Amino acid sequence: MLFPGVSYFSRVGSTERIDLLLSWAVLVIGFSLAVGGRRVPSIDLIMISALGVGTGFLLHELAHKFIAQRYGYWAEYRANRNGLLIIIIMSLMGFILAAPGAVMIHKVSNPYPESTAYSDGKEAYDQSKARKEQLWISLAGPMTNIALTALFLVLLVSGIMTSMVSVNAIYFAFFINLYLAAFNLIPFGPLDGRKIFEANRLAWAIVAVPTILIALSVLVGRGIF
Repeated sequence: MLFPGVSYFSRVGSTERIDLLLSWAVLVIGFSLAVGGRRVPSIDLIMISALGVGTGFLLHELAHKFIAQRYGYWAEYRANRNGLLIIIIMSLMGFILAAPGAVMIHKVSNPYPESTAYSDGKEAYDQSKARKEQLWISLAGPMTNIALTALFLVLLVSGIMTSMVSVNAIYFAFFINLYLAAFNLIPFGPLDGRKIFEANRLAWAIVAVPTILIALSVLVGRGIF
């Protein structure tokens, strides 16, 4: 549980900051190479990728971390070095399937004495509480991406972006956040969608189904633009 007056970002450790920045840098390079046709990316393209990846990836992972901490979990992001290498290799082939790392989470301590841990009432309560915590921790990342998708959409349709670079940057950020939200909501493997589905199928349907359908419509060119 966070202590009053303690900043969220002050709880990001030095090792975690290095892993987050390393993953972010590799993703920016990877997307810049893939989008730029494997040529040396321009400064504009790097900036466009940095905004999309910075919001889509960094805020997604930090949302998982901070909500987990609110429930009393130890939570830190750890980069997957092999996954980062694969990102660079795949970007040179013209596409990316990103698996840069994940937030590692575990309970700090058991609040109940061991002698009562297996009583029927307490066990049922613990299971219900664990499902609720799993639901909100897992929802935190995709919901952050969904909120950012809506924000960038508003910026796009508002017309306040005047330069081509700014329009491209906002659209890329919109697309990346929508894609990450939809992809992570798939109820399969280690993805957030599976944890949400297991915790509450109705919540999964309400959040995942429209998000995935909208993402598919944008991908196939039938979306709002």
